[in-house]
Amino acid sequence: MTLVERLRVRESTSAKYLVDPGPSDDDIHAVLAAAVAVPEHGAVRPWRFLVLREEGQRRLSTVFVDDLLRDQPDADAAAIAKRRAAPLRSPLLIVVAAEIRDDHPKAPPVEQVVSAGLAAYVIQACFADMGYGAVWVTGPPAYSDHVKDSLGLAPKDAIVGFIHVGTRGADAPPGPKRRPDPANHVRVWPGD
Repeated sequence: MTLVERLRVRESTSAKYLVDPGPSDDDIHAVLAAAVAVPEHGAVRPWRFLVLREEGQRRLSTVFVDDLLRDQPDADAAAIAKRRAAPLRSPLLIVVAAEIRDDHPKAPPVEQVVSAGLAAYVIQACFADMGYGAVWVTGPPAYSDHVKDSLGLAPKDAIVGFIHVGTRGADAPPGPKRRPDPANHVRVWPGD
C-alpha cells in the first residue's frame, strides 16, 4: 500500500477496542523517530512525547480525577469514574504536547502547536501502518493547567492529544468511515 493509499484509509479505533499486546519499545522508538521528522519552523522542535504504560496511566488517572474535582467539587460518581478510566483504556498512551517558545522570532506559537499536531497524526498513522489500532483524543484534561503541571509542562504549553494505542480487539468495528469528497473543501484562487 502506498503512503497516499494508507492515509486515505486512515481510521481511529476507539480505545475501548484496544487490547494487549501494545507496541514494543522498538516500535515506539521507530514511530517517534518518524514523528520528529514532521515540518517545523526555525529549528524550535516543540514536540514533547510522554510515553505512559500501566504505572504512568494509573498516575495520570489520579491526576485526571484531581483535576475534575478542582473544577467540579460536586462531580457525581459516574463523572469521576469516567474521568478515572480515561487514561486506562489502552495498553499504551502517548501524550503529545508542544513546548511553546513564545520568544522565537520566526516560529509563532501557533506554528509550534501545528507541528506538534502533525507529529500526533504521524504517530497515529505509523502505528496503523504497523497493524495497531490507535485513537487521538483530547477533552478537558488537555486544556488543564493542573494536568500540564503534573506532566511537567508549563501553562503556556499545549497538550495536542492523548493517543491510545494497542492491538485492535476482535470486536472492533471495521473501518474506515466514509470520507468527504475533497472537492467540497477546495477552491482555486483566484477563480474564473
